[in-house]
Amino acid sequence: MECKSLDDGMVLRNACADDIPAIIAHVRAVHGEEVVDGIRAMYESHPRMSWEDTFVIANPDDGTIISSLVLLSGTWLLDGVEVETAQMEVVGTLEEYRHRGYSRILNEAFERRVAEIGPVILVIAGTPYFYRNFGYEYASPLGGAYPVASTLIPRLPEGENEPVTIEEVTQQRIKDFLEFRSVHLPTGTWLKDIREEDFQYYSFDCSKTDTEGWFFHLVREKKRLVGVFVLSRWAKNVDIICLHLKNHVHLDSVLRFASARAREWNNQTIRVAPPNQPVVHEYLRSIASVDMQQRYAWYVKIPSIQRFIETLSPVLSQRLRNSEYNKHETTLKMTDYKRGFSIRFSDGRFEGVSSMNERDLGKYDLAAPTGPLTRLLMGYETLDELKSHEPDVLCKAISVPLVRTLFPKVNATVDPFY
Repeated sequence: MECKSLDDGMVLRNACADDIPAIIAHVRAVHGEEVVDGIRAMYESHPRMSWEDTFVIANPDDGTIISSLVLLSGTWLLDGVEVETAQMEVVGTLEEYRHRGYSRILNEAFERRVAEIGPVILVIAGTPYFYRNFGYEYASPLGGAYPVASTLIPRLPEGENEPVTIEEVTQQRIKDFLEFRSVHLPTGTWLKDIREEDFQYYSFDCSKTDTEGWFFHLVREKKRLVGVFVLSRWAKNVDIICLHLKNHVHLDSVLRFASARAREWNNQTIRVAPPNQPVVHEYLRSIASVDMQQRYAWYVKIPSIQRFIETLSPVLSQRLRNSEYNKHETTLKMTDYKRGFSIRFSDGRFEGVSSMNERDLGKYDLAAPTGPLTRLLMGYETLDELKSHEPDVLCKAISVPLVRTLFPKVNATVDPFY
């Protein structure tokens, strides 16, 4: 991107490696000391971060970073299908420069870059309501966890040793972690992809015990790998995320391990993201004795509905094959009131999606404005939920079962990894 002078004398440009000290000073002022280590690692070693994807508004006189935004390319997964994402991160403006429209200027630069690289969805976890101004929709929960009081964690019987050993993952062992995780990934939920090349970034050195960090672990029973998990340390919490165990009884050992680390780090709260295995999940609930705490939200924008449908076509075909539409040839015509789309299926398989220019709403099976349609496509709300409170969501009675089949509820568990 070419450097652009703004009306107030500041400049909009891409950042570069020489800007890292100024960026860190900006992050410290806007976001706090606890995130500095992670943000520095993002700029220095994130495998999918490019300087072309960093945008700053700077004072040309002294190099001060006034406002910043980063585009992180990544992948969300749904039932094994990879969905390319562009995640907006490190968004912020120095307090004394706010309310000058800098976020809008940075978002316009972000959108131009998005048009060049063509992700399937755009996502941002952030400020309540604010990103709706840029066309985003709350369409996925931001993780969630069960708080577990230390007094509720089962004690190891006196005289007995832990039935498992827990070791922190090294670069040489990250493949073991990812292979075990891949076998135990849940279905019917959005997940964030983790790749082998990500580990160097995720395992950055923390300068203090009160800074954010991620710590990957293997659980072994007599040298046999029986589980994996990540300790996510942030905001005086220790969260157990990416938890996958072969046996629910090993959860006690993981909780005792996390409790010991929390004491070392002077953290007060242990929380556990819901495991995908039903038995482990129910056992966790019985220990926690409280409801799950939801975090905030992922805001989502779908730049091209046609490309979104094409990307998720294997998932749509699988949903049809498990329904009464298995052998049917059928078409679903839908509109967001601006554009129309025709999705074709034959013998329970996706055949294609094409645009429609039809203005007559009567020609469509489903009509929904952009916001509700985004929530439907992402599986955050079902058709029936939307129709209960969205008067502009219309669906022909004959098409209701098909829409229910294609777009069911998806209980997303996307943790806020950068």
